[in-house]
Amino acid sequence: MKKLTFLNTLILLAITSLASNYSVAQSAQNNFFVDLLILQDGKTQQDANRYFEKVAPIAARHGLVRIHEFSVSTIFTKGFEPDLVNLWTMAHGDVFKNINQDPDYQKMIPTRNALFDMKASHMSILDQH
Repeated sequence: MKKLTFLNTLILLAITSLASNYSVAQSAQNNFFVDLLILQDGKTQQDANRYFEKVAPIAARHGLVRIHEFSVSTIFTKGFEPDLVNLWTMAHGDVFKNINQDPDYQKMIPTRNALFDMKASHMSILDQH
């Protein structure tokens, strides 16, 4: 039997989450966004929660809706150890272009960069077939 990689496990968790949140998934388009984030030294989960409390409503205005957040309890892949994971639905393909042009989001970019190691973190768009 093939070993599950961290991303395979994450996708399995996403599917499980969507099944349990069917009403949210019904309104979603066919794309999902997953971010696997690594906190900067000295930053905490609570710092991340405060950031997402401000950013999630901004993102939602543009069609990116956070439907579940995960803490990471077990790492199966050495060399990549995210601190937290978010699963988002994407309403359309221009979501990120629109968010990045939003002045409210632009004000949050320094906070994001101080919180997360953006070069080491991973972000992926998942297409639902």
